Amino acid sequence: MAAPEKVKAFLAEPRNVVIAGLRRNGEPHLSPNWFYFDGERFYVSTTRARAKYRVFRRNPRAVLLVDDSTGARYVRVPVTVEIREDLTAELPRFRAIREKMGVAVPSDEEFLAWLSSEGRVLLAMTPDGPQEEWTIHGLD
Repeated sequence: MAAPEKVKAFLAEPRNVVIAGLRRNGEPHLSPNWFYFDGERFYVSTTRARAKYRVFRRNPRAVLLVDDSTGARYVRVPVTVEIREDLTAELPRFRAIREKMGVAVPSDEEFLAWLSSEGRVLLAMTPDGPQEEWTIHGLD
């Protein structure tokens, strides 16, 4: 079993998470995304125009995969997705996603205007079980 601090450090690295949900016809929908993990939930920014918005409005179940493409390390987590649309309330998490990836964040006013113009929402994804139930490989 991987130590919690090793998993936390792995998830704090600038990498993508692949989110898997199910389309209406049962076909998987997979997409790589920047993310932020605060120790309790995973957060991803998306827009109302993207497929994952429609997928998770219909069915909040998903699986996340954070992978290290240069090694045999990964974390797989079943989650429940909540769509959060209050941009002002979620601004710290939108900011954290960009900062984690080393991207400059404009002032709150400019950032909120951009988020709004893009039709952005925040996917807040809560693991369905404790870390001991996640699939973790290569972090021992």
